[in-house]
Amino acid sequence: MKYDFFSDHRAIARVDLAAICRNFCLARQLAQRQNPKARMIAVVKCNGYGHGLLRVADALLGVGCDFFAVATPNEALSLRAAYPQPDILVLGYTPPALAPSLAKERVSQSVFSAPYAAALAATLPNNLQLTVHIKIDGGLCREGFDATDTDGILFALRQKNLTPTGLFTHFPNADTDPAATKAALGKFLACRQRLQEAGFPLFAHAAASAALLTLPESVLDGVRPGLLLYGISPVKAAFPLSPALSLWAPIQQIRSVKAGTPIGYGGDFITRRESRIGTIPLGYGDGFCRRMSGFYATLMTKKRRFSLPVCGRVSMDMTTLDLTDSPARVGDAVCLFESASAPAAHLGTIPYEILTALSPRIERVYL
Repeated sequence: MKYDFFSDHRAIARVDLAAICRNFCLARQLAQRQNPKARMIAVVKCNGYGHGLLRVADALLGVGCDFFAVATPNEALSLRAAYPQPDILVLGYTPPALAPSLAKERVSQSVFSAPYAAALAATLPNNLQLTVHIKIDGGLCREGFDATDTDGILFALRQKNLTPTGLFTHFPNADTDPAATKAALGKFLACRQRLQEAGFPLFAHAAASAALLTLPESVLDGVRPGLLLYGISPVKAAFPLSPALSLWAPIQQIRSVKAGTPIGYGGDFITRRESRIGTIPLGYGDGFCRRMSGFYATLMTKKRRFSLPVCGRVSMDMTTLDLTDSPARVGDAVCLFESASAPAAHLGTIPYEILTALSPRIERVYL
């Protein structure tokens, strides 16, 4: 089957914005069953998990999202330049020298230690206030205050040029260990209680996608759906999500080869029969992993679907497929995957890695 979009593109990721909006609305319904006033903080870091930061944000604004979370100051400032209204939170590290830029653009920054709070405050002139969310370590041992470090947290909260508005945590195993997650939530809630008693009633958020699905009591003042927005569940749950991104490439050449012909670098794959080998313009330089040999792409016709095994090593810019048992022709569209869950399972990794690895060389085509 031929597709017109290949007339202008080498390979594409088809992004279904309506699917992202449906997933967002389902997540919001789930969160607001627990707390009708819970705010949705859409996580759009790493270029919207590979789907396109600004296009994803624009779609979500259309269904009522007014709060976004990113990982870097550059992501935050790009988002703010396009959209002046929504709240934006940088979850990751911002060099203190950039704190004035965030303050001027009304972007909030996460604060994970007393020294970091002091460093941020020191860069701010007296006429600028940076809003901050205090990060509590939920067990990942990456960044964040210990939940019992009340003195350190209060030191950060009392910095002159910082305006504290939020308190949050992130769980390391909400997808696999409900008991440990519940215990981490208990420590976080105790920390929140101590801060309230000290005069800091902060907006609290703890649940990302997995905890939203597995631990309803973790829905506090807000939740941070990430992978779930893009149509993939981080847990085995009966939740009707719609995968939003599929990867496609055209067949650029077909060769007929004899049995015993080596294919690709190193000749790892050798044909066992007379075969038709197709080449597509997509490789590990595009984020299609070099270890995808043996994975099955798909040719879709009006009547049926044909599985096309990846044969030989994936090259930087091209991949070869065994077309022998299909009617594929030059120019036909091949679907490498309809959901990132399939290549993730093949590689023994997680869908997050598959999606965020897709390089800018792959054009995003929006539906």
